[in-house]
Amino acid sequence: MHFKIVPAIGPRYWVGIMIASICGANMGDFIPDVLKLSDLGGLLMLALMFAVIALANQLSRRGNEALYWLAILVLRAAATNLADIGIHRTHLDYITVSACVAALLVALLALRRVSSLPPVTYGLPHTNGLYWLTMLTAGTLGTVLGDGIGHMIHPITVGVPISAIIATGAVALILAQKARLDMASAGAASYWAAIVAIRTWGTNVGDIAGFVLSLPVSMMLSGLLLAGTLIVWREPSNPIVPAAT
Repeated sequence: MHFKIVPAIGPRYWVGIMIASICGANMGDFIPDVLKLSDLGGLLMLALMFAVIALANQLSRRGNEALYWLAILVLRAAATNLADIGIHRTHLDYITVSACVAALLVALLALRRVSSLPPVTYGLPHTNGLYWLTMLTAGTLGTVLGDGIGHMIHPITVGVPISAIIATGAVALILAQKARLDMASAGAASYWAAIVAIRTWGTNVGDIAGFVLSLPVSMMLSGLLLAGTLIVWREPSNPIVPAAT
């Protein structure tokens, strides 16, 4: 499942992840709210989409960076649905669900550390199955945190923007630290911390955009913005590089 072409870590990558987080959050809400699919039906559809993307990567001779970004969007949408299931189906509070998902994320990171993958050096973590499972878990945690903070502050029309401001500060601090240490080599822990913070931010901003513009319009505009950004802002991709674990 290792993707043959992945984007280089840098400002373009993080801008892309932020836009994809908004679009994926809208996509995750679009499936049950507009398409009227059940929780299980929506997840099965997204799982099939991810399988098709992974298969296209394997069948491609050289790979394509677009496949990586499509996989990110699909997993972001799935993370939104999983977070909703974790809260509404289990009837647990946001703190409990956040703690459980955070514990799973820590366990996955520990598993990556003791795996046979090369040590932290440069670029993205290896985009194997464990990477995508970790990405899904980090996205779910970010969604639960974003929704949790937004819903704890009443009314929700005030809570969600406040949560977005908090998440914006967290993203800025983490990325500033990564830039100071060199974005490409700051290490796996800071990479996944940035992913969780951006997912939290994207959940809130996606909710605000979906409320103001409607889910279909927000999803379409953010998707077009992501595609345009990646096409216009060209940087060398990484076909095969030593990577963080």
